[in-house]
Amino acid sequence: MTHQPGEPEAQQPVRVVVDTNVWLRYLIKPSAAIKELIETWWLTGRLQVVAAPELLAELRGVLARPSIQRFVQSAEGAVLLETIDLLAELTPPLGPIPSLSRDSKDDKFVACAVAGRATHVITVDEDLLILGEVSGVRTTTPYHFLAWLKEKPGSAG
Repeated sequence: MTHQPGEPEAQQPVRVVVDTNVWLRYLIKPSAAIKELIETWWLTGRLQVVAAPELLAELRGVLARPSIQRFVQSAEGAVLLETIDLLAELTPPLGPIPSLSRDSKDDKFVACAVAGRATHVITVDEDLLILGEVSGVRTTTPYHFLAWLKEKPGSAG
């Protein structure tokens, strides 16, 4: 679709990386903010999730843990992974990842955001939240991200 003179331009969705802990909370017991983030914003195309193979591998591994399978049926996890595969923009493998946070396992989320030109990493992990902003990427909770998104001009939130 091309932009016609005199018509408002379609606003591009905000690009975000979603931490594994947010996906898990969505499947197990989502807060209102997580449910709104996923169902109202992402699944309707108003938000672009960016992921990397390393992030999807982590999510697959966590969903396969017996301690998680007590709460998440494998079919639910499979549907989430298929939906991410269909709707998320996948970056190439991240390669070497710089050390940014106090937990090196979390650095891949910021690296993915940088590689995928995302503005935010949405998380509930204190090791990421404490960063605030790094390499032009803000780390934020689902609740605070939605508050920011709704205040953003043209968000129609």
